[in-house]
Amino acid sequence: MGLTLPEIEIHEPENLKEACALLKKLGRNARILAGGTDLIVDLKEKRAKVSHLVSLAEIVDIDRIKKDGKALSIGAGATANRIAANSMVARFLPALVDACNSMASYHIRNLATIGGNIASAVPSADLPPILIVADAKVELQGPRGKRKVKLENFFKGPRRTDMKPGEVLTRIIIPAQPKKSGSSYHKFALRNATALAVAGVAARVEMEKGLIKKAAIALGAVAPTPKLAKRAAAALRKKKPSRELFEKAAAIAVRESKPISDIRGSAEYRRDIVEVLTRRALEDAVARARGKKRK
Repeated sequence: MGLTLPEIEIHEPENLKEACALLKKLGRNARILAGGTDLIVDLKEKRAKVSHLVSLAEIVDIDRIKKDGKALSIGAGATANRIAANSMVARFLPALVDACNSMASYHIRNLATIGGNIASAVPSADLPPILIVADAKVELQGPRGKRKVKLENFFKGPRRTDMKPGEVLTRIIIPAQPKKSGSSYHKFALRNATALAVAGVAARVEMEKGLIKKAAIALGAVAPTPKLAKRAAAALRKKKPSRELFEKAAAIAVRESKPISDIRGSAEYRRDIVEVLTRRALEDAVARARGKKRK
């Protein structure tokens, strides 16, 4: 027998102010509906229990991708496929295109939004790691106005975020990436797991005179939230890129990870994957920083 959805009332506010007011009024009985690729599954499997959905479908420009000064602004309603096909995103942060293309199937990417991928706070989500190393912020709008939060501080635990009652995640702001910098995202997923990451690693490096001036490494699916491997990144600074250096950083990243065992893999298996993916992500990030194409 197939799963059925409970009886739910769907609201379609015409603007963000109305959406925030509805969410504030309905409280715990309401969830935001954007692409719905995660939410509908959660409702069917009873991981989420609500009687109201506040749809963002009628809100103008919530899916807009544009330059904001020197930064790139991506509306929370932009789908993974739309982001991946956007030439401005490809120039600004090509590793985000890689991460979008790695998500699930093509048909799901037609529906799945960047805002939903972030706000669902699922540890295996693909987009947060690369956005974190790119130093992105999220903009939230609520009854008290707008506020911005660094993405690395947005996640509070599995399926828990810094969003307050009545708030809507409206856009993601990615600052201009430094010159001679490059980033990369690598993941490993099982074929029979709808492409959910068993582990994922994002890396960004900034080069100067042949040395790594700065670095950032973010781990996905191996901790309760996307996790910056700060000690691993620190081991790279002011060093000349080499396989030996990347292997050293990868070993440190493994120690900073906090994986669990589940149906997709054991904790030890995930540690092995983190080591391999970290090295590969660093190699690709350095290649991009040097203006070379990925292998």
